[in-house]
Amino acid sequence: MYAPTFYSCSWIVLCATVAHAYTSNACEELSAVLPNSTFYPEAPTYNASILSYPFLQLRMHPICIFRPKSAHDVSTAVGVLTRCDRTKFAIKGGGHNANAGYNNIEDGVTIDMQSLKKVEVARGDEVVRVGAGALWQDVYDEAEKRNLTALGGRIGVVGTAGFLTGGGISFFSPERGWACDSVVNFEVVLASGRIVNANATSHVDLFAALKGGQNNFGIVTRFDLKTLPAGPLWGGRIVFAPNATTPLLSAYTKFKMGQYDPYAAGWVTIRYNHTAATFNPVSILWYTKPAQKPGALKDITDIQPQIVNGMIEAPISEHTRNASRQVSANPQRTIWATTTFRISPTILHRIHALWQEIVPDVSEQYAYAKPIAEITFQALPAPPRNGSSPNSLGFDPSETPERNLVFLQIIFTFEDAAATEGFEEALKDFVKLIEDVAREEGVLHPWKYLNFAASFQSPLETYGADELAKLKNVGEKYDPGAVFQTQVPGGFKLF
Repeated sequence: MYAPTFYSCSWIVLCATVAHAYTSNACEELSAVLPNSTFYPEAPTYNASILSYPFLQLRMHPICIFRPKSAHDVSTAVGVLTRCDRTKFAIKGGGHNANAGYNNIEDGVTIDMQSLKKVEVARGDEVVRVGAGALWQDVYDEAEKRNLTALGGRIGVVGTAGFLTGGGISFFSPERGWACDSVVNFEVVLASGRIVNANATSHVDLFAALKGGQNNFGIVTRFDLKTLPAGPLWGGRIVFAPNATTPLLSAYTKFKMGQYDPYAAGWVTIRYNHTAATFNPVSILWYTKPAQKPGALKDITDIQPQIVNGMIEAPISEHTRNASRQVSANPQRTIWATTTFRISPTILHRIHALWQEIVPDVSEQYAYAKPIAEITFQALPAPPRNGSSPNSLGFDPSETPERNLVFLQIIFTFEDAAATEGFEEALKDFVKLIEDVAREEGVLHPWKYLNFAASFQSPLETYGADELAKLKNVGEKYDPGAVFQTQVPGGFKLF
């Protein structure tokens, strides 16, 4: 029998000091080879990078921030960081994943991709090439100059990189599937520093793994996306009166259980503002064939009473810009978790009733943090079909998640860091309670959407044992030293 090992405070301090020294050495080497791309806390660029994170819990403080201007710069940085193999680092694209430590790091090195944001239409208008630091607003604004668009985020300030490598749900997902499946090529810097292109004919296994496997294999520096003709969408935000909640959930249930409409997209949210002690139902909806609007959305858009109706016909870039304005100009702390279930006549109502009963008491415990709580119901896209290149998300081509599955996002937004642990525990409790209800009804599905999963969840495991084994094999092949498993602590790991 082995006795437990106890470490003294002085030993822990020594380890932290040694780690800090290694990271400082890495920063010094980065400064030596790329001085115009390496920034320390006293630099305005460093502070601007920290302030660019939309959620306060993400504003951690690395020893230095590295902002590459090319894939070659990223390769150089990876070479430095792997030589300084005790240095921990993070990679920031848009910085919108809410899990602290997933796109920034305390006392490590953060590679901030903001300078790699070039967007250009290429290959005879068939492809839009997108730097990994670009936001979706950048993509739409540039592509629309050529009357083109792409499958991307529905909020303009969201980044492209995490969105696409986590799957990505777009305006066109009901018709065209996951946004990651519109990627025709990834430019990737591997742990060796080698720059490769992963596509349907080269590094095919890596190509599939990056569509859902996120930051486990390398650093994507550019995405080449299929284009499609740009046109106006009809849609926007409707805020309903509180007494419309039950009709709204019934209408969304009918929408999901009725005839499938490939042009109807969006979600419904119930928001609880503890300070005001109010519940507010909201829909965010779009119809991609505005001449045929509202299609299957009619039962939702007809619900009364409505407080605000912002449904308009406009270009995608205007919709995404409007959605960005809804994102708070006053950054707060946000945490979220997710789960998935099959639609049934009663499941939305049962989940809402459970949440509505409990959330005021949970919020009251941390009233000083001025919490806002939300639950959001949304549909999933279809898997790749008709011989399309596979992704790593785990759905078989014969499955129809777009027709019968709903994923739930559970959110707390609040002001005071002291409430973080309490709300994290509340998230865990809500996930368990809601999954118990879904399990009791026989509709619980194991799959978790990585882009909305909490750090205590394991979305990669929900892709299935076979898919996870493939991802591990790809990780071992392209990162045999496990750099992205050990030196990059943020993200959902394979091992």
